[in-house]
Amino acid sequence: MRDFERADVSALTAYQSDPRFVSARESAGQDAGDPAELVTLFRKWAQERPRRNYQFAVIERKSGHLVGCAGLRTANCPQGNGELGIELSADLWGRYGSAVEITRGLLDFGFSTLGLREIFGETTDENHRAARLASFLGACLETTAGPENKGNNAHAQPVIWRFRSVDWRFGAGG
Repeated sequence: MRDFERADVSALTAYQSDPRFVSARESAGQDAGDPAELVTLFRKWAQERPRRNYQFAVIERKSGHLVGCAGLRTANCPQGNGELGIELSADLWGRYGSAVEITRGLLDFGFSTLGLREIFGETTDENHRAARLASFLGACLETTAGPENKGNNAHAQPVIWRFRSVDWRFGAGG
């Protein structure tokens, strides 16, 4: 992972416009952001001092190509908490080794370097890949009482996965 560069816009656009990615995003009720605006925002966050939001380009080691983005954001969270997010190119879906490595890296960074007490991720109960990943790494599941999802899958409900630093250091994740 590394900070985003201006040249990453075309690669971000490419994987985010893959029909499989678009369908999954719409099913989750997520809006598509403009890749150029997103890269500009991520680069702005990287320049902030103190830095509160870390949104990284995920780079495949072998090819050097951008294959996703992942982040840990604390700006809009209670003190000591952070929000984790990860998205990967549809070509990497089902290859959990990449997702595990990225998530572990972000959790280690958040708990060890940033001193966070809790890191959470939001998704829907229909996102079985995220559920498998979070459960494998020792997260606790919470359902939310929020409104129903507005995407194509109106039955999907929001859920939150929480990792606590004390569990991470001494449990299955650490």
